[in-house]
Amino acid sequence: WYQRRVRVGKITYKKESTYSIGSLGVCDNDCNKIDFTYCSVNNQELAADIEKEVTQFHSELRGAVNAGQTRNGTIALEFYEKKKARWPFGGDVFTWESWEVRVELVSATSTPEQQRRQEVIGTELAEKVFYITQMINKSDYLPKTPDIPNDIGNVYHTKYSDIHPFLFRMRYSLNQKPETQPAVGKSVRKLLDYT
Repeated sequence: WYQRRVRVGKITYKKESTYSIGSLGVCDNDCNKIDFTYCSVNNQELAADIEKEVTQFHSELRGAVNAGQTRNGTIALEFYEKKKARWPFGGDVFTWESWEVRVELVSATSTPEQQRRQEVIGTELAEKVFYITQMINKSDYLPKTPDIPNDIGNVYHTKYSDIHPFLFRMRYSLNQKPETQPAVGKSVRKLLDYT
């Protein structure tokens, strides 16, 4: 789901209001446990940052299951921009898009059941990725690239060596009970805020 939101390579300013945008590379990723392949931006730094957050969520959810606390969790990917500070107030952070995935860990009692669950998960994941792709390809709000080089950090992450993805953060929580929502909203929810 992150592919379109990392839509630009490295932005290089030539002078104020004039800049060039580098190209992006993409790669295919095969999942180990389910029959699913997806494309992502070919940037190891970005992949490592996202992998770190997902691994931490997985570890905490697995720990909660082992402690008998919960089998449910939610992980969210939020895109935001920083609004300039107006004296005497500090700057604001404006979330312009958020995606949530709700997860429930289940245990398979046999190898055939595990294989069946893996097939179902692969199919559901493909449907969700297709849905997300449809939603992000619709016309919606995207922050404008700043005209001034000093403002680029208000819209894009500048810590990566060869890309400037939109500012994003990942959040997760562990839920004590599964939430009841409509089928599409149960797995993925897109929130758009407009200014």
